[in-house]
Amino acid sequence: MAPAADHREPRPPKGYVVSFAKYHRHGLGSPLSRFMRALCHHYGVELQHFSPNVVTAAAVFAAVCEGYLGIMPHWDLWLHLYRGELFNAPTGTTGMRKPVRARCLNLVLKTGKTERPRDYILVGLTSNHTGWDSQWFYLWNDDDLLPVYTGRLISKHPENWTYDVVQVHQSRLDPFLDALKKLRVEGLTAALVLSAVHHRRVLLLMSRPQRMDEMGPGISSRDLEACRMSNEAPAADEVVARVRAAVASDF
Repeated sequence: MAPAADHREPRPPKGYVVSFAKYHRHGLGSPLSRFMRALCHHYGVELQHFSPNVVTAAAVFAAVCEGYLGIMPHWDLWLHLYRGELFNAPTGTTGMRKPVRARCLNLVLKTGKTERPRDYILVGLTSNHTGWDSQWFYLWNDDDLLPVYTGRLISKHPENWTYDVVQVHQSRLDPFLDALKKLRVEGLTAALVLSAVHHRRVLLLMSRPQRMDEMGPGISSRDLEACRMSNEAPAADEVVARVRAAVASDF
């Protein structure tokens, strides 16, 4: 990581991309996990194009897959559950909006009237991210696995942002969807998932030697520390504050 010095606009040195403190408070680590890198490349975006809620949604999904389903983040399951939406900022003129350099892509659950109901846990993410985009810095792009920073604007909604799983593969998801439905019925929510993550100090969106469900007795202390966001367990009130910063108040 490198500070942005006195740069008023991002000008990362060669080998660096632009990231935000908010991302890393919600589960992003370095080097980024394979799943997080896949999100960048599939949606054709640079890291700064994600909204903060994308990072939270990805972290919750990774935790559900690893900690509750016992699998690595499942790409087809993600496509089945989420679609991309383009955010353009209002200009003050009715009907006119403008592209933004950061947070133009948001990923939302497929729950609209034209979409099939989704059996997933309750995920209500906060809309309060005031000032988040002022806390940016330069993040080392390990082995150039992330798209390089160009600062480009995205003004048009790419078709692949709404891709679903091909029909022939839908039935393969049935065991996972049945398990997700059971988790939802039993009361699992994004808030409970994130609470468990913070108590266990797991950096979900970082490349790690162990899945979340494997971080138990028998794991070496070296591997365990390589999976964690901090060396010391956070206080209970700190966990509550972190979860409230990520999810809506009614969850």
